[in-house]
Amino acid sequence: MAKAQAQAKDAGNNKIIMILLILVALMVAITAANTYLLMDTRNLTVNALQGGQQEENLRDPVFVKVDPFTVNLRSDQFGPRLLYTGMTLEVQEGETKNVLLNNMPQVRSRLLVLLSGQDAEMISTPDGKMALSDSIKARLSEPYGGSERELEIFDVLFTEFIVQ
Repeated sequence: MAKAQAQAKDAGNNKIIMILLILVALMVAITAANTYLLMDTRNLTVNALQGGQQEENLRDPVFVKVDPFTVNLRSDQFGPRLLYTGMTLEVQEGETKNVLLNNMPQVRSRLLVLLSGQDAEMISTPDGKMALSDSIKARLSEPYGGSERELEIFDVLFTEFIVQ
């Protein structure tokens, strides 16, 4: 009888050990699967980011130079103020560049009207220059010559900027 109880006890212990081994193996498999998925996701993210950077780096910058000009700014407590500025536009290659070059008198007119309404104190600050750059991009992106197509201007680069 003692022998039968010992065998039953050993069989019960073997079952418990077998169940524990199966649980450990299952946990290891789940951990390995999670690690693989996490690493695979990171690789996909890194590849996507690198791919996006490579596409951006492949695009050579195309610039359109706007000759410098002087414009009267809004008067303030110091009296009449002037802005002397020159800029270069970073644009999409091809049609955008050609449209801007072919319509340069209209480009300069839009710039003069936009700039003449500016406050000298505001555009003298870095934040003011960034806001002015955004305004210029928006204004110069509008259609030209009866076309309904807006232009894509990536950046406005100030090459000369003097407020007096």
